[in-house]
Amino acid sequence: MPPKRKSTGQDATAAKKAKTTKTNTAARLKKSKRVEYKSSWSKDKPEGKWARRAVDCWNLLPPYDTSIDDSRWKVYYEERAALDKVNTRGSNASEPIVSEELGQDTFRLLFNASKSVSQTMYGAVADEDECVAIARTLRGSLYYTDLWGNDEEGGDSDPRTVNAKTRLYSPFGLGTSIDLCWNYHYRARMFNSSEKFADLVAMSRSIHDCDAKEPRNCSAMTKDRNGRPKPEEGAIKVIKMNGSSISGTTAKNLEEFETTLFGAAGWLSPLKMFHIVAHAGTVAHYQEALGSQLLKRAGLDKFKFCKDETDGKALADKEAVKFKELWEELKTKGDKPICVPQRLVLAAHSPEEDDDEQGGECEKPADGEMNPEEPENGSEDGEYDVEEGKEEV
Repeated sequence: MPPKRKSTGQDATAAKKAKTTKTNTAARLKKSKRVEYKSSWSKDKPEGKWARRAVDCWNLLPPYDTSIDDSRWKVYYEERAALDKVNTRGSNASEPIVSEELGQDTFRLLFNASKSVSQTMYGAVADEDECVAIARTLRGSLYYTDLWGNDEEGGDSDPRTVNAKTRLYSPFGLGTSIDLCWNYHYRARMFNSSEKFADLVAMSRSIHDCDAKEPRNCSAMTKDRNGRPKPEEGAIKVIKMNGSSISGTTAKNLEEFETTLFGAAGWLSPLKMFHIVAHAGTVAHYQEALGSQLLKRAGLDKFKFCKDETDGKALADKEAVKFKELWEELKTKGDKPICVPQRLVLAAHSPEEDDDEQGGECEKPADGEMNPEEPENGSEDGEYDVEEGKEEV
């Protein structure tokens, strides 16, 4: 038989393209790389008064940045303590994050978004105990700073407009955080084209950006000369929709947020970081009609896991049972947590720890901040019944 001839022309091009497509679909990213300690980082808790109070109050994990002056930790502490009051059900300070027009429970939204953020850590390339510790602290590190929405159908599903601002603090003693702004609008029309636009804007913050006087200020947004909101210079659009066009950010931009939260890039995949940032921005938590589509097209269908990463479902299911036990134990204590983030932080502490180490340094809201009467109904006073994989207000 004569020897086979090599494919030429269009046949060779098609074969090469098919082989490349098959390889890209199956391939994962390179193996994740753990964070290397910088010279200013330490595994030991800081000795400064305000740094130690912040670490103990919000269960911040090592590494701790020893280059940060204690006066900056004071501002960090005061800013975050103020946000604890804002995110306390029934407090006067919570008014900016409770939208009657939206018709949804702010504190339930926060509870569920925090859960989604923290679950991303399960399946990371690390020791199981380390993943759990980071996930638990991260679960109490998300705050609303502002919320408004509009649902002409009475709430609970398919809102027309959502304007939400949130902040996610690093679970480590680095003093860093991310400000996020989620703007979503969808209005279907019978005879004209539908109104569809949305964007999730995010910006990293260092401890020097903390502001105790204006703790709710969102660094990701500013205003133009006509007073209309616009992204601050340097902010990143993680998700963008304009009509039928949907786009998302790049893996390189997501590395910036990984460095902000975890000290360096390369440990978590772009897929996990997109998941953290999107849920920290509360995308798709309001039952937006286009929420799932936005998540998929902007990142979930685009990014991949690192080698050896998983979705962590097995560990998440295991932790859900443990979290329920910790939560029930908190509810039996007389001095119960004062706000949603603080409750979640207290659940992050191991029951074997001494009570003196369990967030006892946190400020309580001033007298008059809470409603004088304690409602009996669980949906009124913020008691959450935690079942496996389900949280109800």
